[in-house]
Amino acid sequence: MKKLLCAILLLFTGLVAFTQPKVTDKSGRKPDWVNGVEKDFVIVSGSGATINDAQNSALMIIKERIVSSVADNVKATSTMKTEETNTNKSVHSFFEKYTAQVTSQSGKVPYLQGISLSNANEFYWEKLFDKKANRTFYEYHIKYPFPEFELKKLVSDFKFRDKELTDNLNRIEAEVETVTSIEQIETNLDELKALQDAFIDARLDKVNTVSARYRGLFKAVELTEVENTLGTLKFTLRLNDRIISTVKKPTVTSECARIKGTKNNVTDWEILYDYDNCYEDPENNVTVSFRFSNSTVSKKFYFNVAANKASIFVSETIQFVKLTDDADNILTSDCLITAVSKYDSPFTIQKITLEIKGIAPIIIEDIDKSFKGKGNHALKLSVSSLMAKIITTSAGKSNPVLSGTIQYTNQSTGENLTYRIYNQKYSTSW
Repeated sequence: MKKLLCAILLLFTGLVAFTQPKVTDKSGRKPDWVNGVEKDFVIVSGSGATINDAQNSALMIIKERIVSSVADNVKATSTMKTEETNTNKSVHSFFEKYTAQVTSQSGKVPYLQGISLSNANEFYWEKLFDKKANRTFYEYHIKYPFPEFELKKLVSDFKFRDKELTDNLNRIEAEVETVTSIEQIETNLDELKALQDAFIDARLDKVNTVSARYRGLFKAVELTEVENTLGTLKFTLRLNDRIISTVKKPTVTSECARIKGTKNNVTDWEILYDYDNCYEDPENNVTVSFRFSNSTVSKKFYFNVAANKASIFVSETIQFVKLTDDADNILTSDCLITAVSKYDSPFTIQKITLEIKGIAPIIIEDIDKSFKGKGNHALKLSVSSLMAKIITTSAGKSNPVLSGTIQYTNQSTGENLTYRIYNQKYSTSW
């Protein structure tokens, strides 16, 4: 029985030896530390098709081991909130992601970035041939110093950085309600994007929520009119109850006006335009558009080319009402005229001259009566000119008419204007 057991054992040993890769070359005598564990050292082995591949694999594993050590230490001493540490995305999960991307991530940690073979305490490599797989490969073993003080330093650095990131997130969240410029919104969104890569715990959800709030700010921006006079438009960008600035230049268009210039006054924007080619159309406007991220904010600012115009005419019968008379003449009377304004601009009537054939012109001066708004305006004037009854009466006449002028001032521009009355029908009370 013993002989049988020995035979089986020898056969098994032979099979294992046959299936194991054969060492065909090596860097020297195999050290005792290979595949072992020593305090203040990281001992690893990496494999590859070439000696360089095996070496790089071993160096990568060193980084992963160090990062894992930091992760375990941070997790053991973490003072993070319960709701964060209880999630599946714990501190250790963060480092699992960190090690999976260690090539790019380690650039953020100087100590990991500096890991190289020149800093190794010892190394040993073997060239092996796997007969079963018919392939040659290398195994590279490294004994790398990693003293306790380096671990503590890395833990401290991580905690400091982690707190810094959390404080930054809290600051950015608070600034949602206080941002004063479009550029600040964009900067904070860029920072939040960086934080998305840094967090995988509950703070990631917070980052996504805050990012959505910031993107919503672009859509909440409104263009508010400050001043709108012919040729000049001033407006501000408002976000809720506060003015917000931007260095971005808007797109300004108009179907008829020629845009002469756009000026950023910081607190407001000023647009100058020429409206000479615009007809009197209520749809005349200057359209202002801003592009913020994926949102377009625009508004049409309407203008009235007749806003400063003044023009009046008389279409209704001019009435004379007797006040005093004698046998042949009207001594004093009231003259009632309806002046029709084509525009809203204010105007002031200064002087009226009325000409009735057969008598001297009736001149009424220093009237100085002002009106504003489109439509009819009633004007009652005192006439002291002598008017012969038989000549001026409208009674029995088929179409009594008069001519003359109305002199008035455009209050918006100061321009003096004259309306000529021609064959205007009149009536008398005598």
